[in-house]
Amino acid sequence: MNEDRHIDVVRRYFDACNSGVLEDFGPTLADDVVHYFLPDRFPPIKGAEHLARFWRKFKQVSDTVWGIDEIIAQGDRVVNEWSLIWTPPGSGARLKMRGSEWYVMRSGVIAEIRAYFAYDEARDAQLAGFPYRDRGYLMD
Repeated sequence: MNEDRHIDVVRRYFDACNSGVLEDFGPTLADDVVHYFLPDRFPPIKGAEHLARFWRKFKQVSDTVWGIDEIIAQGDRVVNEWSLIWTPPGSGARLKMRGSEWYVMRSGVIAEIRAYFAYDEARDAQLAGFPYRDRGYLMD
């Protein structure tokens, strides 16, 4: 049962990323949440308010649309595969980015996020040849 609730919290977190409304993040994040990123150009973000403001700004400047394509949970861990459609600032080009994240849950909210993805402002960042459309992943 906890696993279903953990998955629901992660889905609500993605809803908040899509809305960009700061208050939507509150019920999903621990006050001391830490978000780690694989690309070293992004330092860890610490704190719920800081993380919420980061995603709100990213939404505003990049016109983002997030989707969860796969999600599983075991105990206090959740793992998802996500898709993002976004516009790099100043480019006008709509791009796709795909990635995966690990979540550590604590007391029913997200305490840690580890994001694994390739970052490229010039082209789509996704698996070559993978049948995204056929499998129902987020598309244009």
